[in-house]
Amino acid sequence: MFLVDGFRQVACALEAEARVRELYISPELYLGNSDDALASLAERRGAVVVELSAAAFDWISGGRPDGIAAVVERWPTTLDTLRLGPTPLLLVAEAVERPGNLGTIVRTACGAGADALVVCDSRTDAFHPDVVRGSVGTLFKLPLAESDTATAIAWLRKRQVRIVVATPDADQPHWGPNYSGSTAIVVGNERYGLTPPWLEGADERVQIPLPGPTDSLNVGVAAGIVLFEAARQRTAALPQRSQAG
Repeated sequence: MFLVDGFRQVACALEAEARVRELYISPELYLGNSDDALASLAERRGAVVVELSAAAFDWISGGRPDGIAAVVERWPTTLDTLRLGPTPLLLVAEAVERPGNLGTIVRTACGAGADALVVCDSRTDAFHPDVVRGSVGTLFKLPLAESDTATAIAWLRKRQVRIVVATPDADQPHWGPNYSGSTAIVVGNERYGLTPPWLEGADERVQIPLPGPTDSLNVGVAAGIVLFEAARQRTAALPQRSQAG
């Protein structure tokens, strides 16, 4: 089980038909007019609905309380649960430590149209409440798998997915590779970056040029920059693909 805190996140859980086991509500804290309808939908789907005072709800809420939170069943996150098309765009996040960063990565990958996120050797729970909150519910929309690094690399190789790693030591800018085919973009730990297996196993390495006076970016920001360049290229290639077909 894991905690889903907030109206928008709970709505995404129900939209994705995740198994909501318990729903906690505090009408005093509602911010909109759709909360009762959401609670009714959860109850019809089998959730136990518990009404709390504002003070009690504030105690269980990890952010700005809006009067609705749920306990939701986890789902399988093995690599073999992913169903990918012929030319997938994947994001791989290795050893991310902070739940908020991982939540941002989920949201960014979903917004960029990635086909899945693979979390490798994670230092935080992929279902941590702050991951769910940081993803703004997109955790329920983006296919997710968890793996160790060695297994993930072998899995990508078997499927002939090119591995593009983002590292400050690369010589090529992030817009250099061709992302139109099957591609996995890999980002690493906030402090230490990527481990040797990813750096040595990469098909290409890229770095994000930083003209300003800083030597690094937040991992979620870095993932977004590279992902949206890939999305731009893949969108631009669509007419050529259609004509070729």
